[in-house]
Amino acid sequence: MKELFFESLDSTNSYLKRNYAQLDDLTFVRAAYQEKGRGRNGRKWLSKSGDSLMFSLLIKDEELFDNYKALSVLSAYSVLKVLEDYGLKDLSIKWPNDVYVSDKKICGILLEAVSTTKIECLIIGIGLNVKQKSFEGDYRQKPVSVEMLVDEEIDSEELRKKLYFELLKNIERLKDGEDLYSAISEYDYLKGSEAYASIDGNKKSVKVLGMDNDYTLKVKDGERILSLNSDEISFHI
Repeated sequence: MKELFFESLDSTNSYLKRNYAQLDDLTFVRAAYQEKGRGRNGRKWLSKSGDSLMFSLLIKDEELFDNYKALSVLSAYSVLKVLEDYGLKDLSIKWPNDVYVSDKKICGILLEAVSTTKIECLIIGIGLNVKQKSFEGDYRQKPVSVEMLVDEEIDSEELRKKLYFELLKNIERLKDGEDLYSAISEYDYLKGSEAYASIDGNKKSVKVLGMDNDYTLKVKDGERILSLNSDEISFHI
């Protein structure tokens, strides 16, 4: 494992996209501030310097390329397990990779692939709200931070080290063929909910049946049962 730290970057994912060829597998890139932090579907990830833990992990092990769907959810699960150690309750994973406390988002994850004629690498970008006391801007649901939920000041460096360890440990478990689905599925935020989903360009009301064991999402559209990948659906609960 290797770590690179920057006071400011456009985004840690973008840095790895530009420089992956020269970097080792399992290199972490961390920034105190991201000028152009992004979430899924091009959404901005805004944070003042030092308020959030923002980092990306480079995956160059081809053995993991076929497990990208599992890696996405596994990353959220790793964050969730560390937050449980800090006493946070009612944690869940909003498929494919957000971490929620009750109905509020505390962590966003963006998994991207770099491809030429084949996949060259995977990049896992993680943004965890740690020290914010309030959030500016318009949100459908206001986010939350770790320090808003615990009665103590959080040591960001200690939290970061725990996250790195948990993420690397679970990646090794995945490589070893361990089935983590049963543990992860217990934290399924969307399971059982009614949602409007954009499927094939059409907005439809669906019943969410939950994450399947291949980490796609099963929904019921009328009488049809569909298994959907993250790029085929967007939710409006």
